[in-house]
Amino acid sequence: MALLAFYGMVVAISLSGVMAPGPLTALTLARGRRDALAGFWINTGHAIAETPLILALLAGLGPFLESPAIYRAISLAGGGVLLWMGLNLIRGRPGGSPDSSAGKRGPVLEGIAMTAFNPYWLLWWLTVGAGLIARARAFSAGWIMAGMVALHLACDLAWGTFLSWAAHRGGGAFRPEGWRRVEMGCGGVLIAFGAYFLYEGAWKVSG
Repeated sequence: MALLAFYGMVVAISLSGVMAPGPLTALTLARGRRDALAGFWINTGHAIAETPLILALLAGLGPFLESPAIYRAISLAGGGVLLWMGLNLIRGRPGGSPDSSAGKRGPVLEGIAMTAFNPYWLLWWLTVGAGLIARARAFSAGWIMAGMVALHLACDLAWGTFLSWAAHRGGGAFRPEGWRRVEMGCGGVLIAFGAYFLYEGAWKVSG
């Protein structure tokens, strides 16, 4: 029962994090217009970026990752990446077609970039995620830790796929100009996050 309760906690906390609106949500909705599985590919990239961080935390590198210099570097780099991606959405540069190999690689790479350069993702793992890792360690079984990671990544994949699927199905209710407004709105969200990340990296963190 204790293990089931722990895994239930992992699912609840993971979903509460992934369902919170943010850059990854905006990108998934924008890309979902053309590909119902865009959220799956984006979150595959998210998992590729996330797994090394989890391993680093397991190896005891948490204090190093908490360094203000690391946070500042991620904020500045992430701000630039989000501004660039937001401007591309507003200008109408969506990338490859969804049924081509390039079209799959594009969302995967975007998911990696959107994750690796998001300072709040790092902060989540250094606080909430670290708490889950500590609880998993208390069971003294490696397979329980592996199950926690698998459940967390599955929640990300499931929610991201649902979002892009919903956006794809809803696309039929919009004319092309209507979807351009949605894409531009998502681009605006990315630009707003990018500007805030740049502000944090340049002034708030150093202040």
